[in-house]
This record gives sequence, structure tokens and C-alpha cells, in this order.
Amino acid sequence: MHRHKTLLFLSLLIPLYAIAGIPEGYYTNANGKKKTALKAALHDIIRPLKANEKSYGSGNNSTWSGFYVTDRIASTNQVIDRYSYDKRYFSSSDNANYADAISGMNIEHSFAKSWWGGSKNEAYQDLFNLMPCESGINTSKSNYAMGKVTNVKTTNGCTKVGTGPTSSGNTKNLWEPADEWKGDFARDYFYMVTAYSDLSWTSNGLDMLEKNDWPTLQEWAYTLFLQWAKDDPVDEMERARNDAVYGIQKNRNPFIDFPNLAEYIWGDSVDFAFSIDGTSTGGGGGTIDPTPDLATLVDCSMKAGLDPFFVRTYEGCEGEVWTSDATYGAKANAFNISSKEADEYLMVNLDLSLATEATLTFQHATGYNGSTAVKDTYFQVLVTDNYDGVPEDATWDLLDVTFPSLPSSSSFTSFVSSGDVRLDDYCGKNVTLAFRYTSNSSACYCWEIQNVKVTTHTDPDALPLIAEDIETRQVITYDLMGRRVPNDTKGLVIRNGKKILQR
Repeated sequence: MHRHKTLLFLSLLIPLYAIAGIPEGYYTNANGKKKTALKAALHDIIRPLKANEKSYGSGNNSTWSGFYVTDRIASTNQVIDRYSYDKRYFSSSDNANYADAISGMNIEHSFAKSWWGGSKNEAYQDLFNLMPCESGINTSKSNYAMGKVTNVKTTNGCTKVGTGPTSSGNTKNLWEPADEWKGDFARDYFYMVTAYSDLSWTSNGLDMLEKNDWPTLQEWAYTLFLQWAKDDPVDEMERARNDAVYGIQKNRNPFIDFPNLAEYIWGDSVDFAFSIDGTSTGGGGGTIDPTPDLATLVDCSMKAGLDPFFVRTYEGCEGEVWTSDATYGAKANAFNISSKEADEYLMVNLDLSLATEATLTFQHATGYNGSTAVKDTYFQVLVTDNYDGVPEDATWDLLDVTFPSLPSSSSFTSFVSSGDVRLDDYCGKNVTLAFRYTSNSSACYCWEIQNVKVTTHTDPDALPLIAEDIETRQVITYDLMGRRVPNDTKGLVIRNGKKILQR
């Protein structure tokens, strides 16, 4: 599942910037359309062909062989289960052509097959609608609609099943995914009601769906899912799955390729035409900021690998303890090291040379530390502007971060937010950020970190002008980090010596 991607984005391009895996011309027929017409055009583009589907079940060219490609952590063979925190593994004999079902797991239809009467059509075998799922919670969630569960009847600590509000104050049986998967499922549901708007909905699907081409989702549902999509944005694991499914059944989920696309169909931008090149305007989620001074330097869930972070071990200590976990993110635990002695840095380099403001946020949890406070002692969040490859030679500043409370009855805390950790004092510099984990034979605990984000503000007027460009009055384009880019790129343009925004 892991693939390297550059995580430096410009907010100017974030709303509608095309992912590299999209074939040229794939979305052309959606260009310039809005609302109902946009949804209809996308339906025609993404509706999968039955010839491209794998057979439902396990074995040769099967759904489970598809999961081996779309829902497996290659380094460990672990199955990625979005419904449970249990860990299960593919057999070493499984492969992309043949894979057996995993004991204790089902093939789960996120959009229940009973909602269209159960016929074994394209939706029945669509990998965007199918995911491996722990069998117990699969049974509990039944064929209920997805929504906000306010009265929990069953939970496995990841997925909730119970009752909650739907339309006009009605309370229905619902299931609710964990926070880290809410955006993923929201975008899957947007895909399903777009690709299969021609199906006739029935059963419990009518708690959430309407029998029409638009909006197909009831208002309460699309309003909730739009919010979930904002709260849990697209990450590398989701993009990788989109590419993997495309490799199998030759269609894509456009709501992953264009994270704010749903706003143009159900949200704040329904009155604006969608543009695949990123020049669309709209309200809120569909807007390209006219003063594009915000850039995201790092946006990493840590669940599909540690990139762009790297690990450095303090001289004299045993090998790496920082690893990537598909459920919990970056994880450090020296328990399996014989001496339990560890001093290891999870690091990333940040170019703040043109930033005027910078903020770090992440979620983290601690484990096995009982009554021992680990903040700033065993676990530290650090920054330096003089790292030269050897952590112990750098001068590190300790950042003030909110840590979880001590574990109570369980061995792990819940994930908590770090709070907004300001890096303004380091703007104008190239710095290195580090999560430092230490342990010893009498104090060996666990630290889990996920959803690390570093955002910066840049004053466009502070971007450098090149003297020769001014003298020749050329058209010169820079990105928001001050790098020169091709003139057809969206960004900040120097035209006749003046700075203007090119959309």
C-alpha cells in the first residue's frame, strides 16, 4: 500500500488539483458542468464495466485477490480493516491472482446489497464498495444506513452500531465508522450514489437514499457526509487504494481525485461550474483563495508509511523502533529490544524560509506508562535549525505539546490532539522537526502518532523578485515557496514587473 508522494502542496491548488494517477482526458466530460449535470456526467465516466470486475469471493481472480492489492500492508501482509482494530494477515501463499478468505473476516458491502434488492450486478462486485471486515461487527451493522450514532448498542472500539437521527427528526438504526475512516466512507458513499444513481433503492437504504438522479442522498445524509469529508481529508492510503482499484476495474473515485468535488454537487458550490484544471470558483469548499498565502508542508496520516519522515537512532543504541501501523500511525515501542534501551528520532525537514507563520498539529496516544508521566521526559517533540545529520550534535528546542492523560483501566490512552503548536519563531529558516522516543530497562513505554500536519502562511509580497526578470519585463511564475515554475502553472505571476495571481 505504501508509495512515496511529495507532501508539499499549495492551497491554491489543493481544492481541485489532479492526482498523478488520473489518465489524461479521463474527466474531460465533467468539465464546466455543475450540480445535476455534473453528477450525471460523472456517472457516465465512472460507472464500472462488468468485464473489469473480479468474481465475488476467494480464490482465483477473486474479490480477496483484489483485497490483496487494495487492502494489504506489503511489509507485514496485514489486512487493512476499516471496521475493526483487530489485526489479521494474508497467507504467504496469497497473491494478486489468487487469495483465500481471511479467517474471521467477511467481504463487506459498505452500501448494503439489500438496498438495491440484492441482485449480483456491478455494484455487488465493485471494489470501491467492498472492503475486508471483521465478521462480528459486520453482522452487527447489518444493512443499516451510515450516520451519527447517538445511542450506541454495539461497538468494537472502532465501529459503532445503534440508533441516531436521520430526516425530519426520525431515529433509525445506523452504523458509524471511526473518526479516522469517516472521510473515506463519505467519499465511498458519494461514489456509490454517483456511479449507481440508476439503481432502484429499497429496504433500509431508503433511510438515507432517494430514488432520483439528484441528489440521491437525502439532505441529512449528504450534509453529514460533506462534514465528515472535511474533518477527515484524503490521505495517501486512500489515494493509493483509488489507484489500485483503478488498476483492477479501470474506473476511479472522483471524490478522492478531487477532494472538494462533492461541494459542487451537494454543497456550497452547486451554483458554480466545476473545472478539472483547478480554476473553478465557488463558495467555501469550492473556492480558490484569492490571497493564496497558505501552504501545507506536511500532511501525513503515518498509516501508509512514514514518508516524508525519516528515522535516526542515537549513536550506541539498538535498531529502529519507529514503524508505521495501518491503524495507529507512527508507532514506537522498544519492548522487543533485548536491552529495552532506545533513543530514536522520527524527523522531517521543513523549509520555513519564506513563511511568516507556521503551525504543527497531530494526534497521539501513549501506552503502558501507567502512573508515569512521559511528556518531555521519555517522549519529546523537538525542533532545530542546525541539524547536520547527527541528532546528538544539534541544538534542539522543546516544543510545548498537549499530551494524553495517564492511562487508566486500559493499557493505552485515547488519541488526543497536540493542539496548535506554533512554529512562528522558526519562520525564515530551514528547520528539522523531530519526535524523540527514549526508553530503558525500567521505563519502556509506547508512543503512537498520526495525522501530522504542518501548515504555513506566506506573504506574497515577500516572494523574491529576480532583477533580470524585472529588467526584461518577462512573464515569470513562482509557486508559493518562491520557486520558479512553468508559466502555465497556477500560482503567483510576475508580469511586467508586477505580482498578480494566475488562476
